[in-house]
Amino acid sequence: MKVHQGMSSQEILNMFGKPKNVSQSVCGADTGRIWTCTTWEYGQFPYDRASFTFSADNPNSLILNNFKVD
Repeated sequence: MKVHQGMSSQEILNMFGKPKNVSQSVCGADTGRIWTCTTWEYGQFPYDRASFTFSADNPNSLILNNFKVD
């Protein structure tokens, strides 16, 4: 698998194309270090699916923080 933490959103776009759904929320509240996270979702249940959660100070420079590929 070529996906790993620290990848840019552009690298994910190059590998998977345009996401089906995009959402944004606040993450890290339990740790006391709050940050804005953006999640991209691909596919549709029960078929192949993937989700990628990015962190960023700048929305033009999203960095992959967490992912799940089914």
